[in-house]
Amino acid sequence: MNRLPDPGAGFIWRTDPREETSAQTPSLVPQAVGVACAYTSRRGGTSEGVLSSLNVSFKAEKELGADDFEERVLTNRRIAGALVGADEHWSTIRQVHEAEIVRAPGAGNRPAADGQWTDDPIDTVAVVSADCVLCLFIGGKKGDGKIAVAHAGWRGVVAGVVSNAARSIEAHTVYLGPAIGPCCFEVGPEVVEAFRGRFASSIAEDERHVDLWSAAGSEALRAGVREVFSARICTSCHEGLFFSHRRDKGKTGRQALVARLV
Repeated sequence: MNRLPDPGAGFIWRTDPREETSAQTPSLVPQAVGVACAYTSRRGGTSEGVLSSLNVSFKAEKELGADDFEERVLTNRRIAGALVGADEHWSTIRQVHEAEIVRAPGAGNRPAADGQWTDDPIDTVAVVSADCVLCLFIGGKKGDGKIAVAHAGWRGVVAGVVSNAARSIEAHTVYLGPAIGPCCFEVGPEVVEAFRGRFASSIAEDERHVDLWSAAGSEALRAGVREVFSARICTSCHEGLFFSHRRDKGKTGRQALVARLV
């Protein structure tokens, strides 16, 4: 296996063996107290082709994968769920690049939203992405905690998804996972303009690249979060490790942030 990239402070890599094979499943783990959580990579799953191999999206598998796409995704979610001591049945949402945050709806219900929160250890909450920042928010304290997860692309960040998620649980800490970095996220003038006033520090000197981690972190601090940890690992740069919508021109899978209270 190639050397894994060094993450920012607050994260460590963990490599778990697949039970049924000798394959390895690396995941990036936030060092959060009272939470079992993991950012999945693309390695260690059952999907093939452009979705190789740990794709957790039914939509991507249906459009780009094999006839047995449901079985493959459920197997992949079972592998990913095991990283946090859970099964393949997650509480998910229908992500729409906006700012709505909902209480975890439970497995089988998918309201349109870009974040969800819970204070119930029964819930395994998850968000998925192929370039956007997946954010884990920690609120309360161990034994009386709350968590929220959010999907933050540039539209969602501008719309307020990060601040909404933080305030939904009065978060004190946020972890910002792998995403497309400012090295690769070249944008048009309309995006620069959307970020200029509120997230000036996130715009590169060439005014053609945006730092989503910087923008999301700034918004979290503005919403009252005290600690921000950013992985700062670019999904587009690491083709063998992460799916990337921008790099792969839309023909790609999704990785996940999976979390539950413990």
